[in-house]
Amino acid sequence: MLVPRPSTQRMRQLLKTSCEVFQTVFNPDSIRTGNKILRKKMKGPAVISYYPIESPVKFRHIRAAYPMFEFPNTADEHRVAMNELYVVMSC
Repeated sequence: MLVPRPSTQRMRQLLKTSCEVFQTVFNPDSIRTGNKILRKKMKGPAVISYYPIESPVKFRHIRAAYPMFEFPNTADEHRVAMNELYVVMSC
């Protein structure tokens, strides 16, 4: 005995009811909505805990607090040396 196939409208109504019961998104047209990504657990807290907390005191603060001491500024010395080298090479 053949059972008649339910109509498309009836199947859509069944799908909608199923989505309401199981708390899923009703998307009969299969439009990309990003729900798969939005359902995932957020990665922000894990990423934040991976990196160390920045120190509130930086080397430039120490240099400014103690101007009587000469702390080497290797980055600035390297920059000046590279500028001098560029001037020599361009002549």
